[in-house]
Amino acid sequence: MKNLFKVLSVALVTVGLFAGSAEVSSVMAAKKETSCFKKMAKTVKKNVKKAVKKTKKAIVKTGAAAQNAVVDSAVKAKSAITGKKAKKTFVKGHYKKGNKTLTNGHFRKVSKGKKA
Repeated sequence: MKNLFKVLSVALVTVGLFAGSAEVSSVMAAKKETSCFKKMAKTVKKNVKKAVKKTKKAIVKTGAAAQNAVVDSAVKAKSAITGKKAKKTFVKGHYKKGNKTLTNGHFRKVSKGKKA
């Protein structure tokens, strides 16, 4: 009887230890740890992407401003040559609020002054 009790108690303790270790490993598996270098690499990658986007927007805006200057000078030259007021004006390419793409430069009609 004494030997049976010892065997059962040892078996119960070992089963308890294995069950406890299984819970800890499942909790550890759910919580995924990342290393310091992976976190730093992820942050650097995100910052580089942001910088590239801002640089691209700046380059595109500069190109749109150059195009606007050329077309505006051509419109002014035409009105000076013909002696007539321009009916159309050139609108510079721009990003609308919330848009990711550039609205290309285009001509629009010059609005007449409002009568009061």
